[in-house]
Amino acid sequence: MSIGVAPSASALAGVLVRVSRECRSPIEHLRAEQLLREARDAWPGAESDQWRKWLAEACRSLNLRAHEAQLGLKDARGLAESGATVLGLWDEGRGPLVIVGGGSSAELAVGEIDERSMIIESALASGGGGASAPSQWLVVESSESVDSAHNSRFVQRPVARLQKLLAPEWNDIWIILVFAFFAGVLNLSTPIAVESLVNTVTFGRLLQPLLVLALLLFAFLGFAAVMRAMQTYVAEVIQRRLFARVSADLAYRLPRVDTGRLGGAYGPELANRFFDVVTLQKVVAQLLLDGVSLVLATLVGMTVLAFYHPWLLGFDVLLLLLVVGGLFVLGRGAIRTGIDESKYKYRLAAWFEDLIRCGTAFKPSGGAEFAADRANLLTTKYLSSRRTHFSVLFRQIVFVLTLQAVAGTVLLGGGGWLVIQGQLSLGQLVAAELIVSTILGSLAKIGKHLEGFYDLVAAIDKLGVLFDLPVERHDGALTLESGDKGLLFSLKNLRLSGVRGRFESGVTIEAAPGDRVAVFGGAKSGKSALCRLLYGAADPAAGRVTIAGLDPRDARPDMLRSSVALASEPEIFEGSLADNVHLRRREVGTKESRAALEAVGLLEDCLDLVDGLDTPLTPAATPLSGGQQRLLMLARAIAGKPKLLLVDGVLDGLPDEQLERALSALLDPEGGWTLLLTTGRQDLADRFERVLELTAPNNRALRAPKEASNA
Repeated sequence: MSIGVAPSASALAGVLVRVSRECRSPIEHLRAEQLLREARDAWPGAESDQWRKWLAEACRSLNLRAHEAQLGLKDARGLAESGATVLGLWDEGRGPLVIVGGGSSAELAVGEIDERSMIIESALASGGGGASAPSQWLVVESSESVDSAHNSRFVQRPVARLQKLLAPEWNDIWIILVFAFFAGVLNLSTPIAVESLVNTVTFGRLLQPLLVLALLLFAFLGFAAVMRAMQTYVAEVIQRRLFARVSADLAYRLPRVDTGRLGGAYGPELANRFFDVVTLQKVVAQLLLDGVSLVLATLVGMTVLAFYHPWLLGFDVLLLLLVVGGLFVLGRGAIRTGIDESKYKYRLAAWFEDLIRCGTAFKPSGGAEFAADRANLLTTKYLSSRRTHFSVLFRQIVFVLTLQAVAGTVLLGGGGWLVIQGQLSLGQLVAAELIVSTILGSLAKIGKHLEGFYDLVAAIDKLGVLFDLPVERHDGALTLESGDKGLLFSLKNLRLSGVRGRFESGVTIEAAPGDRVAVFGGAKSGKSALCRLLYGAADPAAGRVTIAGLDPRDARPDMLRSSVALASEPEIFEGSLADNVHLRRREVGTKESRAALEAVGLLEDCLDLVDGLDTPLTPAATPLSGGQQRLLMLARAIAGKPKLLLVDGVLDGLPDEQLERALSALLDPEGGWTLLLTTGRQDLADRFERVLELTAPNNRALRAPKEASNA
């Protein structure tokens, strides 16, 4: 590679522009320069060392998934062929190489627009360590654009969403179509061989033509079997990729869901819709294998029939029009009824979840009867919707079966008449009967495929519920100005909706770095809403909020939360106790986790468990008590050494012996954070130097504690 001057910021911005275009999120060059400038300011360093970090953060601000990986050139090309954009092999004169997918191969992206060139490994051999040697690459992928934010039609037209979801698989789908076409042609060897056999037997009894015919038939059917096997393999690859793509997209999307805009929906119940990905896999494979083969075999067979006699051509056209027209007319409303059926299925599943989750609630007398009555009601509604859906499906099936009987009879009678008239040979009639029998037999299977298609559309509709969950914004400032003592935050005439007390008329306060502020108030006073606001998870009704001089809405959420931590009601996930503390954050290791647990007084209790910090926890937090769960939330928050620590009611439920230790850790002047703690306990609020009373008169928003007042 050539060695020259280091690329300018504009050159690296050109790389970002090209990446954004390849990922279907195009931006202007000036926007790329702005994103990279912010990344440089947040992570200063030499361009040759930091370019991957800068580009990765800029891509994340564009809602693109970016991560570093140790790859060889062959692996990088493979990822590009699968749809990713891969950057690596830094060159001091021109920056990183950008490898993109080029249909069936990978190519080098040249410039900001659309120019590409072939990858020649020998030309890259002088790169650091050689082109084939593993090196650090940046892999960039676009998120799945199957949510209603990309296309509002997806909500009302799940078939359009299905088409978009399958779009990246079209290269392999075309392979299946080609294999299915040739397999359909080769399968016609049987009726054609039968025609030849009938003619051979009619005009002679020689064995040699029969052997040749049998060998040719075996060869053709063998090739057809190979084609069928290849179809099955490609369909399996598509199934795996669909599962991986949906899983990766939801794993990226769900942590970024804006919970404030869920409208009261219960998140765990919504996640159940992921299981419809299995329906997506199986039905797509079924339609690609059986459905496509059915359609192509039918069309190829009809084409062969058309060459036998003009009357058979008319028979083909009439049969095709009846099948297509009848299915479309009789199938009106099937997609809607299939979706309705699926909705009641999930409502019943949600009720069963509630029965397990609220086990104590249904233990008293009458609880079991209520549970059964509600289940019976939902079951009745499901059966009603299923009956409506099946009535549409059943009339289509009856139509196809009737058509099968009529078409078979008409062909036999008409074909026999043509033989009698000498316009069709006996062998052609037998071959035509075999072809039509295959076609009509395929039509008889349409019912199964129709039901599978309706299930597929309903599954896409349910997955669409997850794809359409509102997510937080993905752009914003990457840095917050902070000192050793913590972050400054201020509220000016802040009003919150749906609360009572001070926030109805407006609150104005300012907390300096290192301040410890208690927010005291009763139910619906806005304590939790204030914490969510400072955490960037809610918007004010009026007024202004700033953290280090920056509105939380102007900061990128993940960057804001690297400096701001929130401890609230226990949220335990399935994993080890240590996992529930460090969350695999890069800046939080075993040392920081143990120090946080020790600070809140939970370390000894954890070490007393059989597996210590490796003790597996369930979503029900077993084997931790309620107080220990709250302490775990505090440990999780302080382990990351935040500059602004928000504690939302966590201490209110602690017994006195745990409260003192936890409060001591939070008020420790060496903590390095500004603390805002919400509480409904007067005795707890009195321990703080500054108290914001949300239920106080308008002229007493802030007060000193009783001890300070008496002094």
